[in-house]
Amino acid sequence: MGGCCRFCNSYLRFSLVINGHDYSRYVESRGFGWSREDLDSEKTTRTKDGKLRRYKIGTKRKLSYTLMNMSQELLAQLDDDLSAPTFSAQYQDLHGVMTRTFYCSSFSANLDQVHGDAAVWEGAAFNMIEV
Repeated sequence: MGGCCRFCNSYLRFSLVINGHDYSRYVESRGFGWSREDLDSEKTTRTKDGKLRRYKIGTKRKLSYTLMNMSQELLAQLDDDLSAPTFSAQYQDLHGVMTRTFYCSSFSANLDQVHGDAAVWEGAAFNMIEV
């Protein structure tokens, strides 16, 4: 996902580094999704006339990725990185490259090819949710 953006002539460097392992070059073109998730207190309610009384207690990031074909060895390393209860990740945020702590609750991939002992996997997809 490096290259010139459609709005300028600048070179963009996309970042996805998990536990020190750089997976940036494996992210599909358009294979990254970013969202901001607000956390509200249990005190947040609506009045009888429908007005919101909001008590926001925080904001967290939710990131989604789809990856290009990867070797089984590399995908197994990524699975190990994502399987930790929490992990550090450097990623491309709306506000620039950030490093935060995340967890991953789901990870999927499809077996594409097997050649002897070597396997290639495609369409690996996962979400990372900020702790």
